[in-house]
Amino acid sequence: MTLRDDDAFREWQKQAWTDRGEGWDRRADEMEEMSKRFNDPLLDLAGIERGMIVLDLASGAGEPALSAARRVGVAGQVLATDFAPAMMAGIRRRAKAAGLSNIGFEVADAESLPYPVASFDRVTCRFGLMFFPNPAQALKEALRVLKPKGRAAFMVWGPLADNALFSLTMAAAIETLMPEEEEFLTQPFTLGLPGTLHGLMQEAGFADVEEKSIQVKSRAPGDRPFWRANLDMMLGRRYAEASDAQKQALEEAIRRQLEAYREGDDYRLPVHVRYAAGTKP
Repeated sequence: MTLRDDDAFREWQKQAWTDRGEGWDRRADEMEEMSKRFNDPLLDLAGIERGMIVLDLASGAGEPALSAARRVGVAGQVLATDFAPAMMAGIRRRAKAAGLSNIGFEVADAESLPYPVASFDRVTCRFGLMFFPNPAQALKEALRVLKPKGRAAFMVWGPLADNALFSLTMAAAIETLMPEEEEFLTQPFTLGLPGTLHGLMQEAGFADVEEKSIQVKSRAPGDRPFWRANLDMMLGRRYAEASDAQKQALEEAIRRQLEAYREGDDYRLPVHVRYAAGTKP
């Protein structure tokens, strides 16, 4: 499941997320309500309760680490991690604004975690595993740092074809702005087929693995450029620094492809998210 398995790939990923950090911070607050729909099932599947010590991988601008911190309460602790420091500006800002004192922040590589064996009650990861150079190694590390009977839960995007906003914005971006980034832009969906995540967790040594999915059609307004937040987060600096002509061409391509999803005055866009969780024997 690894596109590349070397140091060059890791550095390329780190630079890609560094370039996107400002966009994620900028858009994190407005995306919070939509994120909640998918965060809560992940935390439920992980079995996060008050007083637990939780490690969150690839925390980015804040979720699900912030929601987990609220669940574990003052008697618990959440450690938010990411391997690109620029991605964590959003979570630091949002945790401070929310008055959350039970959350810490560390730069850490999910494939080589700097924590002892059996350090955490729970491990979570939202939309991160598919970006790791070696997802199987990251799963083994998550298992290693879990306490016996501890539980880990992961969330990934389903197949690209089932996620319309991403598929059409990616196609438009590759067509008009950044054709050389096709590998990065399609990578979020590499673990999306049913059973893929389940199989990887079993191979890593997790027991009692279960996999679930959410498939919905999300309503999007036909009178507003709702896709701009997605572009800001997905394309990062390239979008922010694009010329007016480039942005216009990109948006025209998006509008053209959106017509296939129009229902009356609005759009109905398929979304497919997959979850898997397992226990340390």
